[in-house]
Amino acid sequence: MEMNSLQSTIKNIKFKEPISQNTHLIHLTLFLSFLSLSTPSSATPPSSSSSFPKPPPLPILPLPSASQLSWQLGDMALFLHFGTNTFTDSEWGTGHIDPSIFNPTKLDAHQWVRVAKDAGFSRIIITVKHHDGFCLWPSAYTDYSVRSSPWKNGTGDILSELATAAREAGIGLGVYLSPWDRHEASYGKTMEYNEFYMGQMTELLTRYGEIKEVWLDGAKGEGEKDMEYFFDCWFSLIHQLQPGAVIFSDAGPDTRWVGDEAGVAGFTCWSLFNRSSVTIGHTDAKYSSGGDPQGHDWVPAECDVSIRPGWFWHASELPKSALTLLDIYYKSVGRNCLWLLNVPPNSSGLISDEDVQVLQEFTELRRTIFSHNLAMVAVSTASSTRGGIVESRFAPSNILEEGIFHYWAPEEDQSDWVIYLDFGAPVSFNMIQIQEPIHMGQRVIEFHLEILTEGLWQTVVYGTTIGYRRLMRFPTVESQWLRLVIDKSRADPLISNLGIYLDPFSILNDAPSNASSTSYFNGSRVIQPTVHNHSSSTAI
Repeated sequence: MEMNSLQSTIKNIKFKEPISQNTHLIHLTLFLSFLSLSTPSSATPPSSSSSFPKPPPLPILPLPSASQLSWQLGDMALFLHFGTNTFTDSEWGTGHIDPSIFNPTKLDAHQWVRVAKDAGFSRIIITVKHHDGFCLWPSAYTDYSVRSSPWKNGTGDILSELATAAREAGIGLGVYLSPWDRHEASYGKTMEYNEFYMGQMTELLTRYGEIKEVWLDGAKGEGEKDMEYFFDCWFSLIHQLQPGAVIFSDAGPDTRWVGDEAGVAGFTCWSLFNRSSVTIGHTDAKYSSGGDPQGHDWVPAECDVSIRPGWFWHASELPKSALTLLDIYYKSVGRNCLWLLNVPPNSSGLISDEDVQVLQEFTELRRTIFSHNLAMVAVSTASSTRGGIVESRFAPSNILEEGIFHYWAPEEDQSDWVIYLDFGAPVSFNMIQIQEPIHMGQRVIEFHLEILTEGLWQTVVYGTTIGYRRLMRFPTVESQWLRLVIDKSRADPLISNLGIYLDPFSILNDAPSNASSTSYFNGSRVIQPTVHNHSSSTAI
């Protein structure tokens, strides 16, 4: 019997009772016995063409660049809003505050980096110039900077200290240079100010080593001077001077604003986007939050939010709780985005103790949840495998490895895309992690998760896009078997990781309702158990 025919026979075996723990071993033994009986002892050697491995499937455009891929793998970045506003208890400075007010006597950039690294942040982005125009480095183009402050008698350079600390710790460095400048006299004079801005940008990108991200926005108060920004010139300069940097703005070119300052992405979130549909400073929040399944550009979303009510430090404000941060993590990192959390240094130049404490608690919550992936002890199978079951490069077992560069791929021209897990014994869980190999393009449009209970498949949760990382929570369920079903995909779906976890902190409900309805639980669409006839499902 030919291999494809044999696979088809096994695939169509029906089960009417729950599968025992030894089912996969029994099936494998029967399969090998049948294969040996059906293969003549004098079998003809395979042709040269069939002896070669099956090549990977074609990627589906658009694809991330190397710098975008590195950015996405980082998951989280720390934002530092720091400047004269820190000392004036304000958010938007006037640009006319005396620089003598800036004197962070205990400033320690190594503490900032240490806090970031201990909490799992991959990079730090600092406001080297906010809207008030005060510069945290001694720019040659203005005297409104640390050079005119009493801090270190005007000889200090905060960006230099942060660059050194970040480099030593292996943390990426990013800069935010505000286009809106309320101090600079040339602001409003298009040619003159664009030259000024590019001069300052050149200083930042040529003096401080590798810059991983350049952060821009279109913020400008009402009634301010008209100003045309030469964004395309700026972007070209940045990529020329720092080819490994990603550029953030409302419209990319490399990463986009998610459309809110709550750190929350859309339930559906594509990295695909049409840059031509967005103007910097004029954002369609819905489009930015969800992306575009028909988009021609790869521009993933970045979710920014502050740990405190304001972006700059204020003595009267307190940080969000660790549980609140965990919820935002699920709705940003867990929805195919990078999370940019602002943790502003205080007027002494340190990240405040209460902020550090919350970050430590948040880190412990994540460690507790993600340190035990229940899927690691499971046996994985699939509805089909690209190149047949002997092709290990695309085997379903790849989903149990961390990372995105090994993946399961189904056989071509299939109508069913299903991955099965058998834990060997009943386990309780309430959260899944799914990842796609995004270097092959973002593919999955819709999927759902089912568990086997008393011989019946029941739908636990429904999701849309996956992308780099999808985290979905649902009321706690218990089962020995589950299956991930891909319902719609832009091309043959590829799954690089499937993690199963028990989150003891977020979930209050212990079991799904028996009602046949759709509800929303912690931002995930939960389809209350829909019963499927187990006898019509393949589960090997």
